[in-house]
Amino acid sequence: MASLEKGLESLIEATVLGLREKRDFAGRWCEKYTEECVQRLRKYGDDGEECGFDCEYCSKYKWVINRAKHYEEKLGIAWKEILRSWEEDRSYWYLNYYQDCEQPRIDRQNVRVFNTLDDFKKSAIHNEYICPSCESITNNAYECQHCHWKVYGLFTDMGKGVFVYIKDKKKGQTIFMPKAWKN
Repeated sequence: MASLEKGLESLIEATVLGLREKRDFAGRWCEKYTEECVQRLRKYGDDGEECGFDCEYCSKYKWVINRAKHYEEKLGIAWKEILRSWEEDRSYWYLNYYQDCEQPRIDRQNVRVFNTLDDFKKSAIHNEYICPSCESITNNAYECQHCHWKVYGLFTDMGKGVFVYIKDKKKGQTIFMPKAWKN
């Protein structure tokens, strides 16, 4: 995959690898998979044409494309650029990487969008964050200095913290709520 451009092609490769190998749970497999499915995956991104099957691999692929298109609609950034950024950051299996807690809908209440990192920093003045577990003030946006609760990990999407997306970086992540945003 080193020579493969990150983005749509690497997502297709990850999807097709699972479809071809059938190494994990049988319920994820598509019994009707053929090499023609690769072109159907490509077409889904371009025009929404579906293969007509609903295996877990293809369902996740469609979820990723649809979520990237949602970001395009809300942010004005081409969905393929959004996808490229996600794929550049992905370092593990796509079925686990692509989840609502990692790529939340932009219109959710606990999502904030900024044009630049400087815009975010100006809004989060004083570098003070509220720990969602013990509610103390900490200078670390990811880990409480008092109770050691962390915003990342297994229980990322427990309604704790806020997802911040920086448009010019095409990156987003969950952090503790800045104290300046409390009101």
